[in-house]
Amino acid sequence: MKKKTSLFLLLMVLLSSAGALAQNQTEKIVRELRFNRNTPGNVVKIENIDGYVHVETYKGDKVLFEVERIIRPKTADGLEKAKELSVEFAVSGDSIISYLKAPYIQSHRTGNKGNGVNIDRKLEYGFTHNFTVKVPQNTNLSVVTINNGDIKITNLTADYIRASNINGPILLENVAAAVDAKTINGNVVVSYRENPKKQARLETLNGNIELLYQKALSATISFSSFNGDFYTDLEDLQKLAPKVEKVSSSDGSKTTYKLGKASSYKTGTGAALIELKTFNGKATVKKRG
Repeated sequence: MKKKTSLFLLLMVLLSSAGALAQNQTEKIVRELRFNRNTPGNVVKIENIDGYVHVETYKGDKVLFEVERIIRPKTADGLEKAKELSVEFAVSGDSIISYLKAPYIQSHRTGNKGNGVNIDRKLEYGFTHNFTVKVPQNTNLSVVTINNGDIKITNLTADYIRASNINGPILLENVAAAVDAKTINGNVVVSYRENPKKQARLETLNGNIELLYQKALSATISFSSFNGDFYTDLEDLQKLAPKVEKVSSSDGSKTTYKLGKASSYKTGTGAALIELKTFNGKATVKKRG
């Protein structure tokens, strides 16, 4: 009987420990920041790793951050270890910046070349940061996330919007800006409140692309896909001749020319340059409903 009681108590302790490890910690981080000065070059930069980034405009002159932080402990000391991870905010020149900081996060901020992010050790916890941000109109954006979240930007007029994801979609809704939006696994959807005047570069490896324009779009459209087709309701679309590309040998001793793989089209005067690129997916250009 004593042996059975001891086994029962041991089982209860193990179950209690497992339950403790399974409990996540959630908190809310709120910040209000103001640009050093009001200029056309003002930009908000958000560098996330896991979680969504949602940005919308409001009638104010500050940038409002609300970050939902979720820590998922994997070990008994997981929550304690997670104190090394912080959400940083900074105002520098014409930029307001938010990014994640920890000893194991290696990025351009720690001297790594390129724009990639590396985590250089096995963690005792998982983490997610969901950003909800409000910005004044005419604020440029440069937004990055990597896993388990989408990028969504709504009702923004700006000089440019740059959005980069890895495992998640990108949605730019009712925007007017030069756009550079790229993901690996997910759809890219952009709806314009004003047609692009300069350029739009929309790219995904595994996903579909959708561009919704206003009446009287004037653009040169380049489309390339390995497994996918191009669809549009543009009635004045003209197919252009393939672009001729110059290819030089590694030592520069020989030059050849080849036809580009992208299909090119023109609508209106062809003023804006629109590049649609996917590997496994289709691209659709159609008028907003």
